Amino acid sequence: MNFSKIAKELREEAGLSQQKLADKIGLSSSAIARWELGQSEPGFNAILAYTKFFDVSADYLLGLEDDFGARTATNAAPMGDSATTSEELRLLKVFRTLSPDLKNTLWSLLDTWTPTETLLPPKKKQT
Repeated sequence: MNFSKIAKELREEAGLSQQKLADKIGLSSSAIARWELGQSEPGFNAILAYTKFFDVSADYLLGLEDDFGARTATNAAPMGDSATTSEELRLLKVFRTLSPDLKNTLWSLLDTWTPTETLLPPKKKQT
């Protein structure tokens, strides 16, 4: 999907008219209409406004990942796997909802449970 389809889908799912969305994110309704029709492309500030309002990533808005965070722009799956399973996508979706403290706790648990350290991010220094 491209930005025009994704933007329209997000707006409609939120039950907003183009004017209501424009009022909420501080953009013009005519610009929103042009983007949804594919007549023009949004700039950085508009994309940022959409990401904040709809709580989605810029990659999702630009059609580079699906709504589970899986990359759609390339044929390569994450970490060289041939496919990302639904279970892995579910884990990713849940992980993204965790607070930074809970993410750190999860990484600590994974450090103790996994036999290899190569897949885990480097430990942060405590300050």
